[in-house]
Amino acid sequence: MADIGQINAFDELLSDDETFVIIVQAVINKKDNLIKDVLREYPSLKKDEMTSLLVHLKDFYLNEPLSDTIQAFTITVYTNQSYAGDNIYANLKRTRKNPKEWTHTAK
Repeated sequence: MADIGQINAFDELLSDDETFVIIVQAVINKKDNLIKDVLREYPSLKKDEMTSLLVHLKDFYLNEPLSDTIQAFTITVYTNQSYAGDNIYANLKRTRKNPKEWTHTAK
């Protein structure tokens, strides 16, 4: 899915009924400790639903302000309704270092 920012070599292995979960998190600085806070969770998405929602979330959170406490926003897409590291389909991060763009992390 190059439009998401990551080319996944295993796209052809996904079943037609594959489901996805999107998790949106804020990385928050609390007394010099960084913690992740779940802002939104979207389970049971089909591939086309996941793709269109991901585009929307990228646009929306690109315009959300970062602050002294909110250091970054992350969007992670998981397959198989599991939050295991093996099932990460795509991971995007917007940080204070690059506030106007998303960094796409390969698997």
